[in-house]
Amino acid sequence: MTQRGWLRVIRCSGSALRCQTYGFRRSSGTALSTGLFSSDKAKETIQAGLAETRGSMELKGSVALTASTRGTAGVASEIAFQVASAAGGESIALMLGKTIIKYTDDSQSKMFISANCLAVTELGNASLDRLLERNKVCELHMSTLQTTASGNTTLTNQLMTGETFSLDVIPPSGAVLFIERATAIFLDVTMSPDQNQDHGQPVP
Repeated sequence: MTQRGWLRVIRCSGSALRCQTYGFRRSSGTALSTGLFSSDKAKETIQAGLAETRGSMELKGSVALTASTRGTAGVASEIAFQVASAAGGESIALMLGKTIIKYTDDSQSKMFISANCLAVTELGNASLDRLLERNKVCELHMSTLQTTASGNTTLTNQLMTGETFSLDVIPPSGAVLFIERATAIFLDVTMSPDQNQDHGQPVP
């Protein structure tokens, strides 16, 4: 027999008939709380996704590579490229210590953070606040790549000819910008490896 809001469960043991009553009210409340919790988490996830999208940046122009040693045994010493806020995007902080560039190739993966190897320069509507805003372009410049050492901020193995490498520009908020390029079989003093790979794309 079922009463309103309650469920009566009949259990049999031997010749005796025993009844136990369990309430729906607590279960319903639990289910309701779980539903609200799931709804809140979904809302937070959506809002976080929108924030990431609003904070997207994009590559502007070419990636420039400078070589300290020319030729078929050339060695790259600097990489520079420009970024801008995606259409309708929010401001992105590119201050040193907050923005990270992750360099990866077949033999290593390194994080560039220090001012000794990474510089950020505002090019358009400069305000010196290192905020990537609408109508502003910032240049990120990685240097001393020819110098090798263990640990981050320095390559363990030099970037030479015929190698594919990628850069993940990781801001404190917003989407990561992924750039992949390949060096030519002959390195000149200054050149662009753009013809080898597609333009950089934001990572969701």
